[in-house]
Amino acid sequence: MNTSGRKTVLVTGFSPFPGAPVNPTERLMRRLAKRIGAHQSGVDFVFHVLPTTWAGREDVTDRLRTTLSPDAIVHFGVDGTRRTINIETRAVNKAVRVRPDALGRAPARPELAISQERARSSTLPARALRDAALAAGAPAQLSTNAGTYLCNATLWDSIGSGIASIFVHVPALPKGPRDTRPAYPVIEEAAVRILRELARRLR
Repeated sequence: MNTSGRKTVLVTGFSPFPGAPVNPTERLMRRLAKRIGAHQSGVDFVFHVLPTTWAGREDVTDRLRTTLSPDAIVHFGVDGTRRTINIETRAVNKAVRVRPDALGRAPARPELAISQERARSSTLPARALRDAALAAGAPAQLSTNAGTYLCNATLWDSIGSGIASIFVHVPALPKGPRDTRPAYPVIEEAAVRILRELARRLR
């Protein structure tokens, strides 16, 4: 945590992975850094692209949390099955083993942790962040299904770290004029408003 009294927010996206050769959240991290910048009304933002690998849970993501000790974390990821922005309110203690990561590897076991704990709830104001996305003209809703891939695992780990955390799933980019999924500029504007709303609440 920042001893200067300023709040720190870690914002992450993911690199491409099998089934998603273009991950809009990778581009989102570059664009948000330009649009919002490192500082926003008493809040410091740190943007990072995570590797879409199971090994990256400890090698990269856990190290970021430990090194930065942020006050809040907002993870962004893509889900090609979604047609709206989904604010994930829950992570589950499951890991799909039939879907390889970017290195072609699967998780070591079908659970994220050897524990009786079955689910963890997001710890940032999901409804307010959903409303911020809606205000940008983006289709957005709350979701209790973050999947069982690395998006879910990342949210599970961040909630378990004790840092206020949430995950935002965005749809894949539309493939043509008849595709009703939101275009990238709409996703970006929604992300900007989500982070500005969070900054306002953290001050």
